[in-house]
Amino acid sequence: MKTKGNKKKLRDWLLRCDAIAECDSFLRSRHPEDQVIFIRAALARAAAEGVNWRTIYRSIYKEWHTWRPHFPDFNTMAAEMDQYC
Repeated sequence: MKTKGNKKKLRDWLLRCDAIAECDSFLRSRHPEDQVIFIRAALARAAAEGVNWRTIYRSIYKEWHTWRPHFPDFNTMAAEMDQYC
């Protein structure tokens, strides 16, 4: 069972990653790949704190993939994250 602290950490990291996903600056600067790098880095930091990055990315991808087609699908991100975590 998750503790309140774990739920709060998950919620905090979800909000951080959602803010990165929402940011249009990457698209305006014509460097959307940087957005993916920032999200991947945030997911790695979340994982280092014991937060399930898969839950976070699944939520982010579900919400944003139609607006951010440059986001890797879940399996691709999982393969990339396995290299870092």
